[in-house]
Amino acid sequence: MDLSESPIADWYATPPGREAARHLAAAVRPMLTGAPTARLLALGQTAPVLTRMHGLRHERVAMIVEGATRWPLTQPNRAAAADPERLPFNDALFDDALLIHALELVERPRVVLRELWRVLAPAGRLVLVVPNRAGVWARVESVPFGRGHPYGKRGLTRLLGDAMFEVEHWDMALSAPPSPRLRWLEGPLARFAPTLGGVHVVSASKIDGLRPVGRVAAVERIVRAEA
Repeated sequence: MDLSESPIADWYATPPGREAARHLAAAVRPMLTGAPTARLLALGQTAPVLTRMHGLRHERVAMIVEGATRWPLTQPNRAAAADPERLPFNDALFDDALLIHALELVERPRVVLRELWRVLAPAGRLVLVVPNRAGVWARVESVPFGRGHPYGKRGLTRLLGDAMFEVEHWDMALSAPPSPRLRWLEGPLARFAPTLGGVHVVSASKIDGLRPVGRVAAVERIVRAEA
């Protein structure tokens, strides 16, 4: 996996790429912690989205990629190359983790998620942007979300649960096909065919292993409701 390959950055410099980054920034921003003392870890090709995320209040932001890169361009560098399965950070250091062009490209996604679990604080939140298997963007090889392994909602939920994360909020973005001429379809498709969005935008909270998740949690809720 090389998350710093220039074709991804080059595509985000095009008009469709800039428009996509704007939509993703709007979808991701509300899911991140708003506290000014929070710390954010960004994994993958996140710079195009973070650059457009105005008002980001995190005290510190660290970006992890595999190849040499620099971000931001006009301030002290916050990007570093590292293996996503062996992050160079202490336990429970970050409040938020943001993944874009990451989970679908790694060979062992569960291992990466467990490593993120390690570096997130007890109440840490994971925010992912992942290609939707049912969407159009996953089928277009000329755009970054057409690479790697796309996910359905059920499979992604199961993967997060196995890594000890519980889904808090689920949204879709990039509903219109990746063509400037079809940009006007974004609103109508998001309203009338939300499951066909190009990418999943998901926030999930870290759990400590003592709290039931998934089907077990659902069963417990039913039992409590009937008690």
